[in-house]
Amino acid sequence: MAKPSNVQDRYDMGANIGGWVAEDVLDNIFNADQTKTPILSEAKRGKAAQTYHEWLRDDYDAPNKDNAAIDGDDATRLALGVPDRVANYCQIFTKAYGVSGRADAVKKLGGVGKALAFHRAKKTIEIKRDLEAAIISSNAAVAGSGAAASKLGGLGVLIYTNAQHGAGGSTAAHTSGAPTVAPVAGTARPFTEALLKTACQATFDAVGETPKAVYLSSAHKKVFSTFAGIAGIRKEVSGRKQATVVGAADVYVSDFGDMEIVPHYMMTGSTKVYGLDTSNVKVDFLRPFDTWDLAKTGDSQSQQTLADVTLVMPVEKSSWKIADLTVSGA
Repeated sequence: MAKPSNVQDRYDMGANIGGWVAEDVLDNIFNADQTKTPILSEAKRGKAAQTYHEWLRDDYDAPNKDNAAIDGDDATRLALGVPDRVANYCQIFTKAYGVSGRADAVKKLGGVGKALAFHRAKKTIEIKRDLEAAIISSNAAVAGSGAAASKLGGLGVLIYTNAQHGAGGSTAAHTSGAPTVAPVAGTARPFTEALLKTACQATFDAVGETPKAVYLSSAHKKVFSTFAGIAGIRKEVSGRKQATVVGAADVYVSDFGDMEIVPHYMMTGSTKVYGLDTSNVKVDFLRPFDTWDLAKTGDSQSQQTLADVTLVMPVEKSSWKIADLTVSGA
């Protein structure tokens, strides 16, 4: 049927913008990006006093079943070593931003009051994401200079004792100074349960326990869920409820203890899987998160948000990494 003559319809009123019809905009801003920082959230916090942040790391002598002395014998003094003195550099994470006077004053959609406050909160989250990305990276530590920024060394260079590589790959031992040598990439290979078990055993043999959390990409998580050790999972249901199919595992029961499996969205495309003893992962701040106003030069206001921080692993051999994996894990 046709519309009667002279009946004004919705389309006669014009477009949403510029016409008679009011805009229909939800009064919220929806951010599609993840804001979680899983490792940063679990890591301990500490304080750094210098841009070159050092700590001492020591080992006990290997257990000796033949430690037996002759009755009445003189004492024989042992040769004593000194702890390893290792370090990492602090990295300045910063965001600067500004808005005009009008931008701050006008009424805005999305429940936003002051534009500057909105951007300050957003940039703080973004810096935390940047720090998380640096933590999971294989970035080598950089001393920095008046012309170059210093950088912290990530987990990829800090973990070397229990590091598994493909053919030709390696991670330099970090027994003194900062980890300034980037890992050497090896031949890519699939992620397998055998690699996982080897990593768990190596860490258990080194420190007597295995890490409680495994961080990996979504692709490697899918491969992990196919491991034979979880193939027989069933979930009991009661009454007349429909059966539940379990196609994944969030906890892996290894020969040496349970491990939580944490898929990490920032590790998409990664060739590494980390097993972390998060009690031995620290972030030490030279300067904690702070925000201040920048010089006002006209009808605008600018601010800078900053954190000056480094990554510390007091006992790196309590964690492990499996490197040189195919991106798909298969």
